[in-house]
Amino acid sequence: MLEGSPVPLLERSCDAALQPGELGLILAPPGLGKSTLLAQFGLAHMLAGRSVLHVTQGESIREVRSRYEELLSDYSRCGQLAEPLQARSALERNHLVQSYAKGSCNTARLTATLGILSEHAQFVPKVILVDGVDWRSAGRAQFASWRALAWANGAQMWLTAASRRAAEPLKQGQLPGLLSGVVELVDHTLHLRASGADVAVGGIGASGPLTEEVLLDPTWMRPRFIRDDRFAGVPGHPARYTLYSGGAAGSEACFGQQSERFGLKEVHFSYPGHEPARERGLLVLSERDLRKGDVSLAYANRRMARSFELSHAFRRILQTQWHQVHSADQVLVVGELLEDGTLRGGTGWAGELSRIWGKPLWVFDQPREQWFHWNVRESLWQESRPPKIQSVRFCGTGTRQLSDAGRRAIESVFEDSFGASGLTSS
Repeated sequence: MLEGSPVPLLERSCDAALQPGELGLILAPPGLGKSTLLAQFGLAHMLAGRSVLHVTQGESIREVRSRYEELLSDYSRCGQLAEPLQARSALERNHLVQSYAKGSCNTARLTATLGILSEHAQFVPKVILVDGVDWRSAGRAQFASWRALAWANGAQMWLTAASRRAAEPLKQGQLPGLLSGVVELVDHTLHLRASGADVAVGGIGASGPLTEEVLLDPTWMRPRFIRDDRFAGVPGHPARYTLYSGGAAGSEACFGQQSERFGLKEVHFSYPGHEPARERGLLVLSERDLRKGDVSLAYANRRMARSFELSHAFRRILQTQWHQVHSADQVLVVGELLEDGTLRGGTGWAGELSRIWGKPLWVFDQPREQWFHWNVRESLWQESRPPKIQSVRFCGTGTRQLSDAGRRAIESVFEDSFGASGLTSS
């Protein structure tokens, strides 16, 4: 029913196949996608006919269910969902969400919940997912109790835990110190870390990494080789491409207009109370989603060598730009390159994020009327020919003060990338 799921790949490549009564752990730095990966496991199991209990801490039931709905919608858009109606029926039939306050979930409370669900709802989960184990209070005794709960209920159980100490790659024979005394109580451990524009997932055994890592898309936590195949026989077909932007007047509106002209999809990230110039593909982010893009203002000032004042509006700009760049595999910016190599104004944060994450980045400098490309290997800007849109997921952003030269630059990128196809809409 579900093609392109990361779960079979992780089970084969990272020794992540749990048996009934076994315990698995997903370990990752904060904000890297462990909750989405946990939902991918839940989705795969429930579509295989297994009942799934998803336990969340600090999120609402609605937020968790929305995550599953978004995953199903993504599979459907990419042509990877063979039977959408049956899939949504399975989601309703095989899935329950239990929400606790942050840090308040323990095995005693969960055991009581399982008893209530069995007696009053006739729901006996074959898979139990617990999102958000607190490392500060977790220890050998706690993991032993989680494993005992999985064994007593004959259920596969996955836990997620966030730790900044999990950010570094592991060498052969190396084990994260925080797993000392715990790893032998966990049947399978997955370690997530950032790897350029991807999330690298690897298995960990008692003596360190088990296998080569698997690269997943950071937005949906799906294998990088999975693409929208509806137009697989039409290389470069515009309908395969999606612009990620903010819909603001100026550069972003121009990117959106050209996307509509050539038949590309648009996603414009916005927030409550904002009135963008572009409404096609508008996506208003929730407060929870906006918080994913939070950044220390001191860090932004240090990266860009200037002093920004953190107004509510400016914070929202930083948060939405995080989503634009995070969703894309290629970034195009229109603005002004300064002498220190940063971009003028709030637009500059999109450029900095692209450089931090190692994403292909082009900037059209309006004063010089010249394209520049960021050379990652040599860490410098180089004059460039006008780029083509090469990635099906790309970000187009820039200044509100769009000049005639900037507008022509954006138009020529779309003409060069899609004009020859003759597929422009009237």
